[in-house]
Amino acid sequence: MPPSASPAAPATEEFPAQGRGGAARPDLDALLGKAAPDGLSLAVTIYMLVPSFVFLGGWAVPWLGAAAVVAGLLAIARLPGWRGGWPLPAGRTLLLLALGLLWAGASGAHHLVYSAADWQIRDAVLHDLSTSPWPVVHQHAENGESWLLRAPLGYYMPAGLLGRLAGLRAAEAALWAWTGLGLGLLLMLLRSVAQRVAPGRRGAFALLAGLFIVFGGLDILPNMYLDGTFGAGIFGSWGRGGEWWPRFFQYSGHVTALLWVPNHALPAWLPALLLLRHGSNPAFLRGLGPLVVGAAFWSPVSAVGAALLGGFMALRQGWRAVLPAVPALPNLVALALAVPVCLYLIAGSSAVPHGFLLTVHPPARALGVWALFLVVEVLCWAVPAAFLLRSRLLGFSTAILCVLPGYVFGPGNEMTARGGMVPLAVLAVVAGTALLAPAPDRRRQWARRVLLACVVLGTAGSAMEGSLLVTHRPWAASTHCSFPEAARQSVFEASTDWAHYIAPWPEPNLQAWMREPVPRHVPAPGVSPPCWPGGGP
Repeated sequence: MPPSASPAAPATEEFPAQGRGGAARPDLDALLGKAAPDGLSLAVTIYMLVPSFVFLGGWAVPWLGAAAVVAGLLAIARLPGWRGGWPLPAGRTLLLLALGLLWAGASGAHHLVYSAADWQIRDAVLHDLSTSPWPVVHQHAENGESWLLRAPLGYYMPAGLLGRLAGLRAAEAALWAWTGLGLGLLLMLLRSVAQRVAPGRRGAFALLAGLFIVFGGLDILPNMYLDGTFGAGIFGSWGRGGEWWPRFFQYSGHVTALLWVPNHALPAWLPALLLLRHGSNPAFLRGLGPLVVGAAFWSPVSAVGAALLGGFMALRQGWRAVLPAVPALPNLVALALAVPVCLYLIAGSSAVPHGFLLTVHPPARALGVWALFLVVEVLCWAVPAAFLLRSRLLGFSTAILCVLPGYVFGPGNEMTARGGMVPLAVLAVVAGTALLAPAPDRRRQWARRVLLACVVLGTAGSAMEGSLLVTHRPWAASTHCSFPEAARQSVFEASTDWAHYIAPWPEPNLQAWMREPVPRHVPAPGVSPPCWPGGGP
């Protein structure tokens, strides 16, 4: 249906059906993934990739840093999309950027509203990047041991660079703006997807964006049961949140992800939507490598989800489409950049707790919780959506979400909490699109009602998660605490060993290409002043 057509036109013109007869389910895969690369896809890829340039330029020895920056700029110059134009009017672009900045206000980056407890550590990372020599190494006074700050730093690097030039407060403002830029780009991608699946349909973008913002599982149901059973009242999760009810794993709803881990959410959401828009276009594959490598420096486990989705969409095109794209210059440069980045990310990572779920927890209980978890978090959305439309993307994402809980990695099980963000983003878009699809028979009408019920319950659960912003007071970020000092005084001090944030120094695999660090001396425990004298979370 052309954009000028009446919004009242039949929905089947917007959703190609598969099979004969008017009752065939619309085929979502026939619409998504085929858009040609353009200025928006280029901007998102650059947004993902720039932190890697800043990292290598500042942490690597001069010759390698200079070579990495030059090669990266060359790769950007050859990315697909330069001739594609910008898909949005200037006024709409500015509006969505402003909305992204407003949405970023819930992230806690600025401490103007309540910031989740994770910001105790996140602020310390930004502090060290802004005030310490690069590479950041801490030397502990009590034993002389040195530890490299080895964490996925993609989210922080541009703000940290500005902090080195203009001070810590400038870095905090820059981190808010950087978050808002990413969310603005995300809204632009959602608008593009809405135009593709429902051209000319009023309210399609509002529906997709609104559902994406509040998307999450039906956690409110087990929380009401558990809180009622243990005497906290059925609304006990108000002001507390409650996505950790299974204890073994978590699929973070989008409100939770933004409040607690925007550094992991952005490198999952942006690649997921970019792949939904372009992933079946052969030209886009020539720039897929920089996108995935860039995302990996933000969040390696989230990037694995993006790589799986990208591989699935690429292979659906056949080897004849995939093979010519592999040796494209941007992909080759990305592969070269990935070597030092990956060596950095895996340094000391063997100390991170990991193992198969059924060997880490009692098998009978783990299997029961796993089954209930999938019903509450995944199948409640996927099953009714499958009645309303046909999509292999839905099947692939659902399968990934079903098997991810079987492996435990990291404190709090990063494998599910971070690895599930990409397929969950796909599920959010598919669920929203399913609500726009026609429902000509009773079975699909019931499926739509179930989806609407999920929207109501999921929104209520997201409101419970977001209640932290209205039930807790803001607290000020520390102006002087390094990462080790903040970790010792944080609410996580007794429950986390921080192997996912630090690695012993020296590290032979890094010394060959990393600048010689100037260690930052850390006072012995009990000597450091309070990190949050006015009170923390």
